[in-house]
Amino acid sequence: MPATRKSEKKPKPAKTGAKESRGLGPRDSRTDVKIAGDWLDRWLTELDEVELKVYLQIAHFYNVRTYHDASELETVFGTKKGAWRKLGAVLGRLEKLELLEVIRHEGKFHYHFPHRDTDGFHRGQRARPSIKEALAFQQKMTEELCLLTSQDETVALRERCFEKYPQLREEHRLFQKNADRDAPMWRLWMEVSRHLIAEFERRFGSLKEDHGEIFKGSAAQVLRHHLDVVDGVTREVCSQVPKIFKEATERWAVAPTEEEFVTHSLVRRLAQRYNVGPTEIFANTLEALAHWGITVVETDRSGKFQSLVLPSTTGLTKSEERVLFLRPDEREAGTDTPRNRERVRRARNKYANHLIKCGVETLLAFFKRDKVKDLDAALQTITEKVNDALSLLPAADGAASRAAPQVALEHVIDRFDGLRKS
Repeated sequence: MPATRKSEKKPKPAKTGAKESRGLGPRDSRTDVKIAGDWLDRWLTELDEVELKVYLQIAHFYNVRTYHDASELETVFGTKKGAWRKLGAVLGRLEKLELLEVIRHEGKFHYHFPHRDTDGFHRGQRARPSIKEALAFQQKMTEELCLLTSQDETVALRERCFEKYPQLREEHRLFQKNADRDAPMWRLWMEVSRHLIAEFERRFGSLKEDHGEIFKGSAAQVLRHHLDVVDGVTREVCSQVPKIFKEATERWAVAPTEEEFVTHSLVRRLAQRYNVGPTEIFANTLEALAHWGITVVETDRSGKFQSLVLPSTTGLTKSEERVLFLRPDEREAGTDTPRNRERVRRARNKYANHLIKCGVETLLAFFKRDKVKDLDAALQTITEKVNDALSLLPAADGAASRAAPQVALEHVIDRFDGLRKS
């Protein structure tokens, strides 16, 4: 090499030749191999001619696609019988030198260059974290969190986690010292999940841009961990509904406005600590309350009834739910009989009556306290909410072309009047 090479201050790209672009079609500047001077100083004498050619050829195809065929290295090994036996040995040598990491999948290869920096130059010193370590970290994280969430939180379990993650011990001490009435509860599994997700992003987050497809499966698992944390945050908020909502009973709750909710001290602290959007917490809280059979009421500025969100409970038995909610194509063949159609009709009516009851009982509670500005409008709102829920039901066999019968306003009024008189 020229004597001036060792005095180079800036990276100097070394591009692969036209011959090595075979199979890629027209030349693409994105496939240029940019070799910095410090890489040449460190590795040129370390590699033999074949290893250098393989390294440059693979780098040439880097990021063109996720998985690569061995045929891309024909320019190095040729197509003669037995030529590909050398490929394994050369890849093994490059992996041993930690110049290359290879993820093998169904006879194909995915390559990672630890010495390729974020600007695309191959450097003398390692510039990127290990993709294999990243995948192993995610696998271990999944196993640990699954094990942790299956156990009750005890002092002994907490102590074992603190031994592994000393940072959490200090955070727990600060929590005990500074906790006030609005402080979120300490949940070990949520804290460990938050810590591990943040640690993965810190150590390996830079890999995801170049290797998104490789991380797709494990990223879905990480998302699952995050959603578990969101569920934990939601349960924490739901356990403190009386503190956050304007009013709450066992059957209904008056929700704050979204603006009031997201600015509440507990919500803000949970959102910040667990990296969950406060608006997401609000939506999940309303959904969770509906799932638990709570009717959520919206009031105007004077505290009078304005609208509501009916619960997502059904009031049906499991067998009735199966009859009502299965799509026609999911039902067994031959079940479209007069008897089964009658079962569907009865289940539908029972479901509608359950929703009407939830609505009118809640409205009556506000009516008795003179908290209903327009009773007729409120009854119409309940009717519309019930019919909206019924419209989401699958059409019964043979009835797809007929509009499902709707609940009449008069029926809701009769139920309200009967309940009020009783």
